[in-house]
Amino acid sequence: MTFNKVLIDTNVCLDAALYRKPFASRALKIFEVTEEKPVTLLISAHTFDTIFYILQRDFSIDKTYKLIKELRSASQVSLVNQPIIDEAISLNWPDFEDAIHYLSAVHSKCDAIITRDPSGFGESSIPVLSPAEFLDQFGN
Repeated sequence: MTFNKVLIDTNVCLDAALYRKPFASRALKIFEVTEEKPVTLLISAHTFDTIFYILQRDFSIDKTYKLIKELRSASQVSLVNQPIIDEAISLNWPDFEDAIHYLSAVHSKCDAIITRDPSGFGESSIPVLSPAEFLDQFGN
């Protein structure tokens, strides 16, 4: 199956930004592949403030903004609005953040979600892929 538009979960973004081993290499490769191939990468709007909060604990404000700018330039932003939040509440999933990611991906017409924690997306109507599964389609 070909995935042309994918949403990347917060955990994978953090793997890349914080260079978390052993996950960083695959996370960074996702960003490389989506620059080279006809794949649109989306990051959910609410992910940026979460990432900023986590990064600023370890980095200076300047470095934190630099990393946020890099993430933003490598992706499009998927919408999170009142209807998405309301739908996420009604799903009653154990992981509310995953419900928001899922609905943001659905409303953005994504073909898949890339995450290291697929268990949070058990009731997804779109494919949920690990970083390795996503990269496999490109021979990486």
